Amino acid sequence: MSVTTRSWSAHLLSASLCVALAGCGASAGIANVSEEKAIVIKRSDDFQAAADNGKTTVVVGMTGTVLTSGDRGHSWTRQQLDPGSSFVGVAACADGAFVALDFFHRVWVADAAAGNWQPRDIEEPVNPLAIACDTKNRLWVVGSGSTIASSTDRGATWNTTVVGDDAMLTSVQFIDEREGFVTGEFGAVYRTGDAGMTWEKLAVIGDDFYPYAAVFADSDRGWVSGLAGVVMQTTDGGKSWSKRINDAGAPIYGLVLDSGSPVGVGVNGLVFRLNGDEWKLADARKASYLRAVLPLGDGRLLLAGGAGSVEITSSAGGKNVTANN
Repeated sequence: MSVTTRSWSAHLLSASLCVALAGCGASAGIANVSEEKAIVIKRSDDFQAAADNGKTTVVVGMTGTVLTSGDRGHSWTRQQLDPGSSFVGVAACADGAFVALDFFHRVWVADAAAGNWQPRDIEEPVNPLAIACDTKNRLWVVGSGSTIASSTDRGATWNTTVVGDDAMLTSVQFIDEREGFVTGEFGAVYRTGDAGMTWEKLAVIGDDFYPYAAVFADSDRGWVSGLAGVVMQTTDGGKSWSKRINDAGAPIYGLVLDSGSPVGVGVNGLVFRLNGDEWKLADARKASYLRAVLPLGDGRLLLAGGAGSVEITSSAGGKNVTANN
């Protein structure tokens, strides 16, 4: 892969951050934290992503905030790595290590206990929007300029490739060692079958389609959510796409698989589940918006989003703690 240098205007950087955080202009709300020990959560802790390695759970937010739990969400610690950071993504690697994506040109790397966070610079893409760590512990970052960056040494060095014409790439996911998907602006979808050595452009979802989130269950089945509550589905690995009914008609900002079944979260604390071929409204939490949804593997979901909202839901319900102003 070749390194490509691209420029990006300041006004587009601001607009990109707004899209990445999926909550510009959202009103303040109440933070809900399911826990046994009270922690300090601020309304400025707009949480954007969550990850789990089976032992440690991590939630990251706009102002460099990191929440960490070592007991499946029953107690938490909070730290602010750098108030000049804005975390838009986090992932757990196969070896248990964590990596967090800072919109301002850094990837932060931590150990399996989510300790000893260290920043690594990343120049391309200029506006990084999503991060993944594959089964071989390689890092993948996508963002502006149709750029895909990868690293085999935890971000010490980077290789980049440009796959299109100056579009924003908003999601990246590897479903196994060799196969992965990237989605982006103008309905772009790219697929690799050789561990990222090459990327094939697939059928465009729609010329005006801007994806907020995407999740693939396997090499055939995947879902992508976009503007105006639109959700598209593929059953043939991205060769074709069809629109699915969104019962609430509301935007879905985050997608994940819960025991193989897709779950989404979005505006006004809404939680969605796929029922047959339709997306049904499953719940509504007290939050200005939700962007992160993470199954904990025991029938519970961690939800996180705007104004310091973090909650773990289960059939037994959760305990709620109000954020500190």
